Amino acid sequence: TTGHKQTDHLRTVALVEMAVAFAVEHLAPGGSFCSKVFQGGATREVLETLKAHFKTVKHIKPPSSRAGSPEIFVVAKGFKGR
Repeated sequence: TTGHKQTDHLRTVALVEMAVAFAVEHLAPGGSFCSKVFQGGATREVLETLKAHFKTVKHIKPPSSRAGSPEIFVVAKGFKGR
C-alpha cells in the first residue's frame, strides 16, 4: 500500500477486476469465485460484473472484521459460462 487511500483503493479494485476476468475466462460452468474487496466508489462496477456472470452474488462482512474497516468478502456462485 502507498498510504494514500484513493490510490490504494483503485489498485486493489484493479487486482480484483483482474481476478474476476481470470475467473470468467477459466471457470467451468457452475463454478464459484470469492475475493476480499474494500468498499469504495469503484466497488459497484465489480459487483455488477459478477452479477452478470454468476447466478448469485453476496457480500459479507465477517464479525471478526473491525467495524471501521471497509473490507468485505464477495462470494459469487453458479458461474453462467462464457
